[in-house]
Amino acid sequence: IARALDMGAEAVITLDADGQHEPEEIPRLVRAWQAAPGDVIVGARLRDAERAPRLRKGANRIGDFWIGWAAGQPIEDSQSGFRLYPAALLRRVAVPSGRGRGFVYESEMLIECARAGARIRSVAIASIYGANARPSHFRPIADFAAIAPMVAVKLLARGMYPAGLYRLLTARRRHARAEGGDAASADR
Repeated sequence: IARALDMGAEAVITLDADGQHEPEEIPRLVRAWQAAPGDVIVGARLRDAERAPRLRKGANRIGDFWIGWAAGQPIEDSQSGFRLYPAALLRRVAVPSGRGRGFVYESEMLIECARAGARIRSVAIASIYGANARPSHFRPIADFAAIAPMVAVKLLARGMYPAGLYRLLTARRRHARAEGGDAASADR
């Protein structure tokens, strides 16, 4: 990310190396960003979601709720590594990085970008799950055990951030009513 910013990039796209995302979908993220240049765009694995491993899907839903609460807005697929960050936002947001921070870094980036005023928007993308796919490096129990203390500190620092919880829940309800469907698929 630092190298891309040094080279004058207007935005930075991250993409997991586990072969789960199709790079051909990068233009979808770029178009969404061009429509809202200050927003973080997350490639949410909503298409073909029924093919996702059940444990991973459940862990993602739990993470989406808690990270969304700390961010003060709904986030679909908070564990997706397929994202577009506006360069101007990356220059304002400082999150510790480095080996061992992995999924904690990705989660904290969403929270801090939201706290810096960005909306976290989702674009539905396909996900590749199959026998020949590389395994994800996400370990539901171990990684949530690492992410949870960071989220707890963020919430406790804001007195459990009741305004964030209220915004999260009301946005999810509004979206569910508009969609006539499940509240868990809020705020695309």
